[in-house]
Amino acid sequence: MAKVALVSGANKGIGFACVRALCKQLKDDNAVYLTARNPELGKKAVADLEKEGLKPRFHQLDITDQRSVEALRDHVKKEHGGLDIVINNAGFAFRLDDKASAAEQAAVSCQVNYFGTARVFDVLSPILRPHSEYASYSKKFYCRVVNVSSMTAKGVLKRLDPELKKEFQNTSTRNEVDMLVKRYIELMASGEAEKYGFTTVSNCGFSKLGLCALTRVQNSDMQKDLNRPGINVYSVCPGYVATDMSSYKGPKTPDEGADTLIWLALQPQGTTMGSGEFFADRKVISLL
Repeated sequence: MAKVALVSGANKGIGFACVRALCKQLKDDNAVYLTARNPELGKKAVADLEKEGLKPRFHQLDITDQRSVEALRDHVKKEHGGLDIVINNAGFAFRLDDKASAAEQAAVSCQVNYFGTARVFDVLSPILRPHSEYASYSKKFYCRVVNVSSMTAKGVLKRLDPELKKEFQNTSTRNEVDMLVKRYIELMASGEAEKYGFTTVSNCGFSKLGLCALTRVQNSDMQKDLNRPGINVYSVCPGYVATDMSSYKGPKTPDEGADTLIWLALQPQGTTMGSGEFFADRKVISLL
């Protein structure tokens, strides 16, 4: 049974490196989708990988657009029947010198990094394939979802008001995490964020903290679904990588940044190690 994998935000940087690594490790009898918001850039990225002898497939994906995510789901379901690996790499960060207001930066960061990634999971999770369905075909069958987060989430958590920190640590439902993120956006818009405990936090970092909390909830929900065993969800900091998002200042290459993401995406059947947790450099990082 062929495996089906997809990577969001994959026309460059870490996402591109993830597609390259998956193509090499899963081989040609499997389907690896390089997805990107801009079709022209996505198809060029596919062509670049084809020059390396690899065979990724392309599909457009804008994680902020419900219809775009649904179109991807419908295509994968029609062509393959289901999905085995999702690397949620698409994200956004304002540059330090950006002139957008703090309120706008908070709203955009959370809409893309938190709600956009949540949308992808909501739409695609029904077609994630549990391992038991195909266990007779392969002892190495798995289903993995990897959400790309950031170590800035840890710094943000440390600076939150103690009561807010407890709220994050005690979240157990999607609604609870959603409400915390929405509260942050509203308080940033009203200028009262610090008054209510959101003390000098990074907008991107806060959205990634929300994503780490969401990952834990998503994984818990999957583990409770006894009819669909073997679906693990992780969040990962790829490190400080030399990509467009970091203005090419990071010490890691995109391939090095992709390492832990791919390592988790290819964890073998039966593995529950660290599911729901936050990782960096192939290690669990204590966060929530």
